[in-house]
Amino acid sequence: MKTVLLFFLLTSSFFARESITRYDVFATLFGKVGYCDVLIKEDGSTYEVKVTAQTIDVAALLLKERVETFESRGSIKNGKYIPNIFIKTKKTTKRTRVQTYTFNHEKKEVLLVEEKVKIVNKTRFDSQDFKFVTREVEEKSRKEELLDPFLADDTLSIYLNSKYGCDEAEKKHAIFAIGAHNDKNKIYYECLTDKTKAAVQQKFGSDAHIIYNLHVEPFDKDDKVVDTLFVYDKDGLLQEGLMDEIFWVGSMRAVRVSHKIVN
Repeated sequence: MKTVLLFFLLTSSFFARESITRYDVFATLFGKVGYCDVLIKEDGSTYEVKVTAQTIDVAALLLKERVETFESRGSIKNGKYIPNIFIKTKKTTKRTRVQTYTFNHEKKEVLLVEEKVKIVNKTRFDSQDFKFVTREVEEKSRKEELLDPFLADDTLSIYLNSKYGCDEAEKKHAIFAIGAHNDKNKIYYECLTDKTKAAVQQKFGSDAHIIYNLHVEPFDKDDKVVDTLFVYDKDGLLQEGLMDEIFWVGSMRAVRVSHKIVN
């Protein structure tokens, strides 16, 4: 399930000044499983990105109507996106979890505040009516912690910055970011060049400009690495994303269906 939602997040476009973009997401075994809306604003010195991943039909049923949103806000310095705050929100029919990460780059600290709301059924005996009564109540929790080790990027800022990786001499880049990295599996992206890139351009057209493979190592080392191909056009907009086959889902594909410049 997590892999499907991660794919929603990764199939996003981050290069226009202020825009709204939608991607439809398809899985081999289920057809269309959801969509991803991306809103980005930037003015040259600050940025704001919000990604909303929504499941539909069978996927929504399996994931309990899950909706995830990811927000990153911060500054732009020398063309690099530096996050100040990153917010992950996950909602299902009866649970909500909000994780807010606040970055202090001078102290090299990230403060995580996690808030949870869970709807549970509580049963009590009504002595007046002489019967048991069940009703839904909210259970809330909140915790704070400083994360260790310090990571300077979040999931969205690292992908905002990935457009520069393919212009460097080194074409393979490890990803260390809040919301993406952990110590159990490695994530990195590798830019396609020469004949490999030309073969993809032949399939997707001459507008295919920035092309890279995202590699996610599995938790179980006996499983294969899941690769996702990202194809961006000359304007820096994602044309299409293609994920290798994974267990029970099959291959996945994200297709840009609309793009609107707000200003």
